[in-house]
Amino acid sequence: MKTSFPLQTKKKINFSLPAKTKKILLLNPPGKRKYFRDYYCTKVSKGRYYYHPVDLVYLSGRLDSFWRVYLIDAIAEDLGADQCLKKIKKIQPEIILSLVSSPSYFEDLEFLTVARNALPETIIIGTGDVYRELKKEAFEEQNFLDAILLDFSTDDLVKFLKREEDRKFDNIIYKTNNVIIEGEEIHGSGEFDAPVPRWDLFKLEKYSFPFARRKGFASILTDFGCPFKCDFCPVSSLGYKLRPINIVIEEMKVLKDLGVKELFIRDQTFGVNKERTKKLCEAMVARGLNFSWTCFSRVDVINEELLRAMKRAGCHTIIFGIETASEKLLKDYNKNINLEKIKETIALTKRNKIRASGTFILGLPGDSKEAIKKTVDLAIDLDLDFASFNIAVPRFGTKFRADAISNDLVSKLERVMESSDSKPIWINQDISNEEIYQLKNLAVRKFYLRPRYILKRILGLKTWEEFKNSLWEAVELIF
Repeated sequence: MKTSFPLQTKKKINFSLPAKTKKILLLNPPGKRKYFRDYYCTKVSKGRYYYHPVDLVYLSGRLDSFWRVYLIDAIAEDLGADQCLKKIKKIQPEIILSLVSSPSYFEDLEFLTVARNALPETIIIGTGDVYRELKKEAFEEQNFLDAILLDFSTDDLVKFLKREEDRKFDNIIYKTNNVIIEGEEIHGSGEFDAPVPRWDLFKLEKYSFPFARRKGFASILTDFGCPFKCDFCPVSSLGYKLRPINIVIEEMKVLKDLGVKELFIRDQTFGVNKERTKKLCEAMVARGLNFSWTCFSRVDVINEELLRAMKRAGCHTIIFGIETASEKLLKDYNKNINLEKIKETIALTKRNKIRASGTFILGLPGDSKEAIKKTVDLAIDLDLDFASFNIAVPRFGTKFRADAISNDLVSKLERVMESSDSKPIWINQDISNEEIYQLKNLAVRKFYLRPRYILKRILGLKTWEEFKNSLWEAVELIF
């Protein structure tokens, strides 16, 4: 459903900004839930944990060379709409760059419309998953919008803001004199040259991670995008770029100086380039960084040599996308792994004394009640340390969504898509939405409430921080 909000008339704005004289605000808007709006793969926190919006993290470093950068993360700071608006008014930014996401879509539109009316001459730029599909159509239903950013990993935003004339810019769509100028969405490959972020802007004590073993936590990227092409994942269409190792190490040193001891490496698939990954791990050891950390990877990427290098560098947990016990679905959705490789890699990971977590998708077209039960049994049989069960969602920017729209499984006008703790709102032809939701909740209870599992978790606790995180997880699970 398309919705427009009333808008006050505002003056024509000059986008061009003299260096370091004007203020740009990076905004993660307030919300009723803990929304993860970043990296074009949006969701809702399943517990009390909340990690950093990496779009804003890496934009902070890129923009800082040219403008006075401010940050409001209203979710992390637990700010209500009125509190957040008051902070924005106090800053009086010339530009607001705001995250907008599918799970929080109408909340975001409502808040940004209020912000626009309060600051009619401020430029508002939106970025997030929904824009990759809506593109210039977004201007029809978002009256507050002046421009859209489609890729936070490039310097296209800087080029756009520093422009001396109106023209097309890659990954930028903007409105000027009632004309929409639309650049192409181009992510590219090769090098992701993001400068070291302004980590001093982020209130690090406000962020937490369920797998963390030590207090003092930050999220970091050593690459951007993913070379694999899973149909259900929006990151699969972002290209694939590596950050120079020396810049990654420089950022880690900054974080260490800020008291950070725990990292969540947000790379979609850590370790794809094995030689480069080993060099990164060796550099972490050589510099004595002494972080403990978690990462995402794939069962067909990890091998024993890599595991040993990662373990030496402080890795204690790897999150694997296992998705389903159905090899047919793994093939149909281009995951392209098999059960034998899944079992082999999970066992190898645990033999190297690194915890293995698995993510699972329930209710993909072609899934069945019997297949979902087999998926839950697989999670248990693998003896995973953690499991995340998620409802299949046709996310913006995915082939899954394009196919769902063409097959009339979801309306193109549907904006709110969420996989964490809501019933599906698209039509699954094989299982009812109510059944999928019930099976997901059953999967969580069946995996986590086993006496043997509970005892293993208790005996495996290493630190006070880990104990607190596990306690909060248990409270969220039970209540």
